[in-house]
Amino acid sequence: MADLEAVLADVSYLMAMEKSKSTPAARASKKIILPDPSVYHVMHKYLSERGEVQFDKIFDQTIGYLVFKDFCETQCDEPVPQLAFYEKIKEYEKLQFLDERLIMAKEIYDNHIMTELLARSHSFSVQAETKVREAIRSKELTSTLFELTMNDFSVHRIIGRGGFGEVYGCRKADTGKMYAMKCLDKKRIKLKQGETLALNERIMLSMVNSPFIVCMTYAFQTPDKLCFVLDLMNGGDLHYHLSQHGVFVEADVKFYASEIILGLEHMHDRKICYRDLKPANILLDENGHVRISDLGLACDFSKKKPHASVGTHGYMAPEVLKKGEAYDSCADWFSLGCMLFKLLVGHSPFRQHKTKDKHEIDRLTLTYDVEYPESFSEEMKSLLAGLLCRDVPNRLGCRNAGAREVKVHAFFKGVDWKLVELLKCDPPLKPPRGEVNAADAFDIGSFDEDDVKGIKMMESDQEIYKDFNLTVSERWQQEIAETVFKVVNEEHDKLEAKKKTKHQNSISVAEDGDHLLEGYLYKLGGTLMSNWTRKYFHLFPNRLEWRGEQAGQMPSLLCMENITGVEETQVKGSKCIKISTNIRDNRDHILRADTETEFQEWMKEIKQSFQQAQVMMRAGAKIMSSGHRYITQYSKEENGPVSP
Repeated sequence: MADLEAVLADVSYLMAMEKSKSTPAARASKKIILPDPSVYHVMHKYLSERGEVQFDKIFDQTIGYLVFKDFCETQCDEPVPQLAFYEKIKEYEKLQFLDERLIMAKEIYDNHIMTELLARSHSFSVQAETKVREAIRSKELTSTLFELTMNDFSVHRIIGRGGFGEVYGCRKADTGKMYAMKCLDKKRIKLKQGETLALNERIMLSMVNSPFIVCMTYAFQTPDKLCFVLDLMNGGDLHYHLSQHGVFVEADVKFYASEIILGLEHMHDRKICYRDLKPANILLDENGHVRISDLGLACDFSKKKPHASVGTHGYMAPEVLKKGEAYDSCADWFSLGCMLFKLLVGHSPFRQHKTKDKHEIDRLTLTYDVEYPESFSEEMKSLLAGLLCRDVPNRLGCRNAGAREVKVHAFFKGVDWKLVELLKCDPPLKPPRGEVNAADAFDIGSFDEDDVKGIKMMESDQEIYKDFNLTVSERWQQEIAETVFKVVNEEHDKLEAKKKTKHQNSISVAEDGDHLLEGYLYKLGGTLMSNWTRKYFHLFPNRLEWRGEQAGQMPSLLCMENITGVEETQVKGSKCIKISTNIRDNRDHILRADTETEFQEWMKEIKQSFQQAQVMMRAGAKIMSSGHRYITQYSKEENGPVSP
């Protein structure tokens, strides 16, 4: 029976994988619906105040560029040929072979640059023009906001387990994209006092975005779990393939080392020390490319170097083993040497005769001079000797040039690092398709729930994770662009076309051009002030207007001179705006927004309008008062002398 359940779990997982590769409409079990247009005005004002509504910032984002391109193609009266030029440049940068680059470079020059020069519609510098011509002639061309829940994912089989929880294969319901979901048990974290580790992993993952690191797109939580939504790597890990495939040859190791070095370089540039490099943490994707996974032990050394002795015995650098000694990213290059040695030989250089004695392994790491098999090439021996140097200042990668020192080593002669960066090099091992490439669910096992039976999550425990939730904007945009961007926009356009007439009749933009903010809010009303009704609001410097959604309704109006106070209040756990007035039968107005951003923007604008109106009314009262005294004085002087 257990075997049947394992087979069914694998079948379900593989079916989800295949479905994720189909068309967007088929892969998504939920639909993404764009927000009501009323939100745009609030968000535009919110982002403008934060300097986000700038061309460069929008253009450099995935969805920002797609929207700009759509605008140019559908709204501009004149063609925008620069878009085709830009996309050709991007296409050129990804080309692998010199002949291909040469052909496309000539095409770009003839169809874009030369056309502009002849038309005199763009002023390229003489230096730039000459450089492009010489490069083509000599053939020297180089390639240069969301709240998620478990309901947003279809969770499939377990694919791994760690100290605090499990890792599952899952599919995002609204786009159909496959991910790995790492779920940490809050009670187990509390039992092992691992709160700092869990939060540190979330911080480290938010700092990286590289094709050579298993990166995070979302982080969210439930009352019981902390969930990291990560890149799915369904090709197994190097430890698994080492046990199945046997040791690797130097050419294979060169491929894996190249991609791992780029992953380490990405982290080190951000002052992150990884601290747990080993074959089990190097995962393969379905094509055989590798990524560094599990940043649970990674740390930021930008402000303070770490001292803790953490990692896996047999891969830890000598300075990490020496308690109390500070270290930095140099420790990762030593670990890389240990890992490359294992891929070639089958065991760590400091784990002789498969010993499991941690103290013996650490002793050898601190004292043993590694001997290399005769089968190793001189370049490989030189590389490993440089990486495994116990003297940190003389270690390869630690001589002030970082990853660049390793990349220019003789072992990597002939490696085109740009092609490695673009994932254009052929992997030596491609995982078999149609297989899970992970241990059976029953072999992975499960936690003993009795361990956490007496653990209770208090309000103070949950408060620790108040800032845990995160959506990485750039990665979310990439997900949308790859899956449902076109479908969502087409469906939205159809919906807007149907609603257009009704929308024009019911909610028209105010004729006055001086309104500060507009959009939907919920207003508390009814006999017992217990019903929320959705209204469309316009805020002006001197008044607040609103109307219902039914066609033909006249707007209600509240003048700033009738407002006596604006403050934040709570109604059934929701943040609300309380507007107090001096009107006898309608003293308070309670308003609620759909999102925190909308609430903050409306609260700020209403409060500022009220305060400015108060200043103007006080100034007006002073003017009226001084004018009255002047008229009285003038009248007395006309009728006779005034006593002092």
